[in-house]
Amino acid sequence: MSLAHADPRVNLLFLAGLSTAALLIRRPLALVALLLVAIIILLAGGVRPGLIWTKLRGLFGLVAMLFLLQCLFIRDGGPLLAVSGAVIVTDLGLRTALVLCLRLLIVILSALVVAVGEARDYLLALTQCRVPYDVAFMVLAALRFLPMLREEARDVLCAAQLRGLKVKKTSLKNQAAAYISIVIPVVAGAIGRAEQLSIAMEARGFRAFPKRTSMRRLRMRASDWAYLAVFTSALAVIIVW
Repeated sequence: MSLAHADPRVNLLFLAGLSTAALLIRRPLALVALLLVAIIILLAGGVRPGLIWTKLRGLFGLVAMLFLLQCLFIRDGGPLLAVSGAVIVTDLGLRTALVLCLRLLIVILSALVVAVGEARDYLLALTQCRVPYDVAFMVLAALRFLPMLREEARDVLCAAQLRGLKVKKTSLKNQAAAYISIVIPVVAGAIGRAEQLSIAMEARGFRAFPKRTSMRRLRMRASDWAYLAVFTSALAVIIVW
């Protein structure tokens, strides 16, 4: 069953379950198993392997830096690597670094579960889960704004580079000034978009009534229940283990 055709509440439960389990589990092997479960869910749900690889590839630098910092600055535990009597890496530092990096990867992959499907379906799913519709709308509006801001920042950076702005081959002070000149138009554009959105919402009578009706309701199918049962069972086995 594709995640795009699954009930949005199932996808939200996947996101909440994987993220919560990643924060609760402390054993590296259990986190590796949970990471494999997240990858299997995405592949079985129709998410392209190229998309998964693209999201993970962009995190490799951050993960490597966090791994190195945790290994070097955690001094508790037994020595694992020492040079001339000076302890470089301890077993607790290595374990903590593995746990932190695996948790980060699991949370990022779990976010891809809700990357498929329509935003209005998730809005309907949150409202049917007793979340106030104004809160649900604000959450989804923020999620919709993030990719737009990223694209706008990329366009501003390309425009600045075409005008001769050098970001990488310059001093740190000039780089800071260059990035500030890029951030200002992006923030101004975001404020303008938010103002237009608020005017459109007020024109349509948003929050005029305490409750909001919907033209359709989501209904769980047998495949949704089966998918949810398999995920719950796998998650319970990993947590107990």
